[in-house]
Amino acid sequence: MIVLGIGGSTHDFGACVVVDGKVSFAVEEERLSRIKHHSLERLRVPRMRLRSVDYCLREIGATLDDVDLVVANDLVYRGALRGLPAVVPVNHHLSHAALVSYTSPRAVQAILVVDGFGSMRDGHAETVSYFVTGDDRVPRPVHRETNRVRRRSADRPFSWKNFDFVEHSLGELYSFVTESIGFGLHDAGKTMGLAPYGSERLVADMRRITGSDPAGRVRFDAAARGELAELIAVELAGEQGWKPRADVARGMQAVLEEALLRRVHDLHRRTGRDALAVGGGVFLNSVANRRIREEGPFRDFYVHGATGDSGTAIGAALYAYHRHTGELPCGEEPVYLGRSYPRAEILAALRVSAAVAWTEGGDVCARAAAVLADGGIVGWFQGRSEFGPRALGNRSILADPGRPGMKDRINSVVKHREGFRPFAPAILGARQAEVLDTAAPSGFMCVNGTVRESARRDFAAATHIDGSARYQTVTERTNPRFHELISRFEALTGVPGLLNTSFNDNEPIVETPGEAIECFLGSDIDCLVVEDFFVTRR
Repeated sequence: MIVLGIGGSTHDFGACVVVDGKVSFAVEEERLSRIKHHSLERLRVPRMRLRSVDYCLREIGATLDDVDLVVANDLVYRGALRGLPAVVPVNHHLSHAALVSYTSPRAVQAILVVDGFGSMRDGHAETVSYFVTGDDRVPRPVHRETNRVRRRSADRPFSWKNFDFVEHSLGELYSFVTESIGFGLHDAGKTMGLAPYGSERLVADMRRITGSDPAGRVRFDAAARGELAELIAVELAGEQGWKPRADVARGMQAVLEEALLRRVHDLHRRTGRDALAVGGGVFLNSVANRRIREEGPFRDFYVHGATGDSGTAIGAALYAYHRHTGELPCGEEPVYLGRSYPRAEILAALRVSAAVAWTEGGDVCARAAAVLADGGIVGWFQGRSEFGPRALGNRSILADPGRPGMKDRINSVVKHREGFRPFAPAILGARQAEVLDTAAPSGFMCVNGTVRESARRDFAAATHIDGSARYQTVTERTNPRFHELISRFEALTGVPGLLNTSFNDNEPIVETPGEAIECFLGSDIDCLVVEDFFVTRR
């Protein structure tokens, strides 16, 4: 049976195909359109047709006529579904929950879904949902909260152009503050990264305005939004630099963490489960995830890397397959779900550019490790592309994590982004406990740890200002070639990890060899490794 799943809402669209219960291919639309988040506000409706659908079907040698079932979470913008046969809707929060219910190591667990908003009905949208699962892994709702959808003009009917915000939504609150301090609508990660640079002087004021109750419900109506806007405007008035913005970010991050901790305690009281899985874009906040894992009442914690709206493609498809066949989907954790590129396509891309030279074969891991040990920056393009917002060793820019000035160099002349933004370490699983204060694996870079004092020098460029790191655990099982590269680097330097950041420059992560070459030539990357090709500038 072939199930085609569509994810997204008004942004972060994606598609996947599930074949006989296994996720065969999945890709986010932004990787193909080259428009970050592929969001409605940046597109005209005629351009909404999803290329990701054709991408996935082509890779399994199928057409739409071969698909047995098409499903989408019910918040996906309808224009994105044009050209598809009858689409079966799946509740938005249920789709988030299904992603982790079918991929988590634990079958029996509680699931918390928190995002900006989910499925809408009668002028209200879901903002928080609790689920439980049993041995059959079907997510069953136990609690759901909906809140009022505010329109820009109350005299006009609802449309996305007339949408303003959803009241009392933690995700909407965080996004509002993010935009108010000068970042984009989808830049919540920048707020999280800026927060450690701030002081706690605004925490009490932001707590007072948003008023989280014992169950973690926050206040975010028109009055609260007005108070926040006034507070932030006063803070930013006439002030240059990042300091006042950092203070606001610190206050908002504190509100988020406290609300989520109250939520998980409330969920635990209601369900009595000892394992927790989470879903929804709010859980891309790795700082909050760490506190939930360490301070929450659950013994086990799981988050998938595609916890945002694109991941609902997989969740909806797995749920639909299970419901229609009665068979449990394959329990493999889906990570590298894009296509790999054959030698002929790589050669064709290399031959297009007169600016590159290359050699093929030999020990490219050894050559790349030598460049890294010598202080160079390597573009690393291997195998199937990752699904989700993080680069996990197949579409990565890599560097020595202990090299002085490396963080500033990559932010400035490779990524061309704000200097305060941190980088993540990819660490050999067998050595992780020597580097971090935790041995708990994190395959998706969605949880923080603290870098031990003894490792701070070796991981200075991948350690944030507060000593934390949003780390990736790398094992031979999860990514053999990436593990080999890090091991070669360790043999040369004694350092069991690399600085790992996404292979892009203010655009979506590269998908094709041609895009990797273009990004390489447009930045200060020293060499590029594409499968077995070692690429340099002429």
